[in-house]
Amino acid sequence: MKTLALCLANEANEYQKAVCEDALATANRLGIKLEIYFANDKITEQIKQIYGCLHRDAFSRPAALLIMPVRVGALHRVAHDVLRAGIGWICLNRQIDDFENFRQAYRHLPTCLVSPDQREIGHIQGRQFCALLPDGGHLLYVQGEATNPSAQGRIEGLREVIQGTKIELAGTLDGNWSTQDAERVISSWLRIALLGNSQIDLIGCQNDAMAIGALKALQSVAAYLGQPEIAKIPVTGCDGVVHVGQKLVREGELAATVIIPSTGGPAVELIATAWSMDKPLPPQITLSSLSYPPETTLAEPARSHK
Repeated sequence: MKTLALCLANEANEYQKAVCEDALATANRLGIKLEIYFANDKITEQIKQIYGCLHRDAFSRPAALLIMPVRVGALHRVAHDVLRAGIGWICLNRQIDDFENFRQAYRHLPTCLVSPDQREIGHIQGRQFCALLPDGGHLLYVQGEATNPSAQGRIEGLREVIQGTKIELAGTLDGNWSTQDAERVISSWLRIALLGNSQIDLIGCQNDAMAIGALKALQSVAAYLGQPEIAKIPVTGCDGVVHVGQKLVREGELAATVIIPSTGGPAVELIATAWSMDKPLPPQITLSSLSYPPETTLAEPARSHK
């Protein structure tokens, strides 16, 4: 039985949990052994886990690693060492620096990027915002982190859609993909902005964890300023895991989310197919995302708040 290793960044992240479950179910169905590692968002821990796989004897180490990097710029040398040892390297959701050169140098090994279309996610969010703010308004946008390629792709796609509309990007914050960090930075920003009579009509977040942080921030700022209407500012998220983002939309807590497909199952399927057909992998597999609810149902305008 061939072995794969799935190296993810954060076990607390609901989307990454879904990726893990999907990959495990697919591996079990295909008769592939899957080892699972979470790095607790620490790049040093992820590097340690990868070298732990690499330094095993040739009969027990995995044939390929499926990697969602904690930090994309920190794994260049690690990837080189892994590939040089004859182990494949599949990037999930974001690729490491200089990945194409690695593909060219190690054509005999499975190397590929499996990712949702990040720019398309930004396009979907932009259309959601236009539907929620048909007469325009002020948007506070919360990205994962400014240097992250996924975050960059999403905000680029967003800007392409809202350019020329009456939606104004009032601010862009880094929420570090987490509920706690998003709640902290949004609370601080809102207290200053709203005390200065700025207007915010919608908060859009690049994942559902940060959207939950936004909801908490709105509650605390509403209580702090004695303005309960602030807590009613609409919030949107992204990831759309069934029991988190989609559930919050169904319950009326979030105005919308984006369902991002898991990359785990498709990556395992891809490698299994490559093994069975003895063919090289394509450089990239791009997966499509969906608005939840459908964009056509997002017709009710967001309320204005001061």
